[in-house]
Amino acid sequence: MEPVTGGAAAESVRPLTTQQQQALGKLHQVAQQMESLFVDMMFKEMRKASPSTSLTGPKSNADETFESMLDEKRAEELSKSGSLGLGAVLERELRSAVLANPGTAASARVREESEL
Repeated sequence: MEPVTGGAAAESVRPLTTQQQQALGKLHQVAQQMESLFVDMMFKEMRKASPSTSLTGPKSNADETFESMLDEKRAEELSKSGSLGLGAVLERELRSAVLANPGTAASARVREESEL
């Protein structure tokens, strides 16, 4: 038996339009941001479970601010690495919707830019 190398499935694959490529790029960014937000929230909840004192005594406001900023940055870097895979799952699930309506993603981008 020979492997299937052509047929209707191969013919139905069309190159993506520029608008679709831009929409997929935006989807990738948003999925990464969503993963980063989720991981940051997870870090904040983990901090609540840890002791409120450090080796040098009670934590100051500066300590808490630094920890919060550090957790946020760690969450961003973790989402960029893709090691958790949450962003990839979101991207995979929303890809078909974005490709079906790339204009919706583009119009959302225009609204977002006009608000700045």
